[in-house]
Amino acid sequence: MKTKLLVGLGNPGKQFENTRHNIGFALLDNLLQHFRHSIDYEIKENESKKFYGKLVLVTSANSSTKLILLYPQTFMNLSGKSVKATLDWFKIKNLKQLLIIHDDVSLPLGKIRWTSNGGAGGQHGVESIIEHLAGQKGFNRLKFGIGPDPGGDRRSKYVLEKFTSKDEDLLNRSSTLALKSLIQFTDDKPVTEIMNEFNGLTA
Repeated sequence: MKTKLLVGLGNPGKQFENTRHNIGFALLDNLLQHFRHSIDYEIKENESKKFYGKLVLVTSANSSTKLILLYPQTFMNLSGKSVKATLDWFKIKNLKQLLIIHDDVSLPLGKIRWTSNGGAGGQHGVESIIEHLAGQKGFNRLKFGIGPDPGGDRRSKYVLEKFTSKDEDLLNRSSTLALKSLIQFTDDKPVTEIMNEFNGLTA
């Protein structure tokens, strides 16, 4: 059975819930809800110190792929520690079976972008992952736009703020778009085809 690891990036703790920087956690929650609403999936939750995070194992009798949903609890800047520990434990060698889901301040709210083999682009969680993978960048990424980027010193405060009521409608439509693309990834649709379908869309 093939194993895919889907990692949502964010910060642990109630003070960070629903902030822009925690959209990775929120999108994983949406995907998990999708699985919970289907009788086809068996779901097991696991929180262990060896993973430095929360794990959810998702399997289906109708699929040859086991899914691991990972919520690192290391804080964003140390996300790589959790990702590397989980990859090692489940013996996942092929980085094409790894997906990192994270916010991207350079993309406007309403846009998502799938990439592979890219750099960190200033996203500290991704920087940590690349560092813990000894510089390897061959994993997939789903970037969720949270811009416009306020720039400069304002940026670090902006990403830790909650979405505003004005953002709500566009946030919901963007999240729906992201969920549709995630379901395709879990159904083994090639990432190049997911890119072609979703990267040019605006919610």
